[in-house]
Amino acid sequence: MNKKDALGILLLVALFWLPTAIASSEEVVEEVYVLVRESELLAFSAVGDRWVTQDLRPNERVLDSKYNGHVAVVFTKFRVLGFSALTNRWNEEKLMVDEEMVTLEAKGNVGTAITNLRALGFSAKTGRWIVKRFGTK
Repeated sequence: MNKKDALGILLLVALFWLPTAIASSEEVVEEVYVLVRESELLAFSAVGDRWVTQDLRPNERVLDSKYNGHVAVVFTKFRVLGFSALTNRWNEEKLMVDEEMVTLEAKGNVGTAITNLRALGFSAKTGRWIVKRFGTK
């Protein structure tokens, strides 16, 4: 193999490797962690470099929790809570009568709680819930 062929192979390998390296460098880094305790929720924000506490109500039970990237979401029997590592705050949305969880997700800057009655979206950038009630058929 001559130098020209070797250089061509090296260039071809670089062209296939470079997009993969760039894509993997854009992955979301974990910036939040949630610890569920008996009477409280603790969220650690790597951005804010601190723990932020949210008290649970008497007899409030956590049904599910997720965290990823800059966002954490927690579903209890009374409410759904979102935590933003960017704002270092908890925000809540009260559940309606007969509302039940279908799915709970957290990814990057977005948290979602889908119930039998509504779709709730939480933004880590604003630290707020946006709610869309399902229509009746």
